[in-house]
Amino acid sequence: MLYNSTNNTKHMTFAVQPTSFGNFDEHGADYAMNIGHAYRIAAIRQAEGEGDQMIWRVTNGEPIRWVRVYDDGSVDSITDQHLATLV
Repeated sequence: MLYNSTNNTKHMTFAVQPTSFGNFDEHGADYAMNIGHAYRIAAIRQAEGEGDQMIWRVTNGEPIRWVRVYDDGSVDSITDQHLATLV
């Protein structure tokens, strides 16, 4: 199930949207319960031809760019520390 801003985002910890959006768009993002769920959403979007995806960490404040998932499946995190938490 894909979550979006119309769902209960209280328990959502990540959001996914195309990198082409630039900034976070709460109405254009699909929300995920955990990082694994976010990667699955990114894969679905890529399979539908939406290109590179940005996984955002949803916080009580401003969302944080967390991981960029490239169309070839490779990833790029903000820091090596963040990447280590995904393995």
